[in-house]
Amino acid sequence: MTIEQTIEIPADHRIFLDLPLELPLGKVKVTVTPQPEKPIANSHGAVANLRGLAKKMGSTLTVEDFLAMRREDLLLEESKYRRFFNEKE
Repeated sequence: MTIEQTIEIPADHRIFLDLPLELPLGKVKVTVTPQPEKPIANSHGAVANLRGLAKKMGSTLTVEDFLAMRREDLLLEESKYRRFFNEKE
């Protein structure tokens, strides 16, 4: 018996199966083979869509701000590391 159904994958990537009642009870092998309905022909369009997603959500973060935050995090990690090992010596 082959059961085939097209579904939408939710954000949490969890799906639930409702199996037909005529399926016999006991051990079975279930195979899931994902096949996208429409392959992305233009990856540039997908990247452009992702770039605009944060702006659509109201984000004002720029690359410069992100890199500054990253430098601050690295400095904080370094200071914690040095404080931890200086106390041991």
